[in-house]
Amino acid sequence: MDMGEAPVAVGVKDLAEDAGAVRLAARTAALTGRPLRIVHAFVWPLELPPGSTGEEREHAERTVEEAAAWAEAEHPDLDISAEVVDGDPTQILLRTASKSALLVLRAHDPARSGDQTDAVSFQVAARAAGPVLCVRGDDRTGPVVVGVDGSADAAVGLETAVEEARRRQTGLVVLHAQGAPCTERLGDLGSLPVEHREVDGPADQALIEASADAQLVVVGAQGLRQTLLGPVTQAVLRHAECPVLVSRTRHVPGPTKIRLPAGPRYSSPV
Repeated sequence: MDMGEAPVAVGVKDLAEDAGAVRLAARTAALTGRPLRIVHAFVWPLELPPGSTGEEREHAERTVEEAAAWAEAEHPDLDISAEVVDGDPTQILLRTASKSALLVLRAHDPARSGDQTDAVSFQVAARAAGPVLCVRGDDRTGPVVVGVDGSADAAVGLETAVEEARRRQTGLVVLHAQGAPCTERLGDLGSLPVEHREVDGPADQALIEASADAQLVVVGAQGLRQTLLGPVTQAVLRHAECPVLVSRTRHVPGPTKIRLPAGPRYSSPV
């Protein structure tokens, strides 16, 4: 697939709970001139009740149709497709992510389960080939927040954060290790408002605290293996108060290219 034409995709299970994810996905698709793809992963019950005529599947079809209708009402010129796909939700969404410029999912609510790593959104964010935006809470204002530590993964996150701040017409907050030459890393950002904050402590805690006043936190994905998220990213996904974008090398294209030289790291790896 030509990723220049790839859609913004959103996973929908329950429209009432996933409304924020659909809203943000539709807005992102409209802002970037990309189509919107709405996906529901349907798992057939092991045993259908006597007399069942597939009401569960019909409900899934109505869910994606209603999501598409809502997105079209908000963005009449948007190219929208919606489908129900049979299969394991994690696998369906991983395949969807591999064909999308961005996958948007509702963030798992840690109050509902003792082990968040079992949540579909967590598994997909850990293993997806492309960027995944995990949405928590209502629409928010505020800056885009990103942490840098001198790594290549952080460089991707910084570039993504700059693109997102420009697209959202908001400021950028860059968290960096104490004494790091962060200003030199950013290059020429024109009129983009940038605030630098030195971090003297764990990176995850700093990002979580900054999320309270942010509309987006951007984090890197890389752990020790491709199927693992780094410890900072895991913590931010669990506890951030705003949407979290897990960045990877493929992202919705933007105009900014940044070179990030090596520098001091956080006390915890991203």
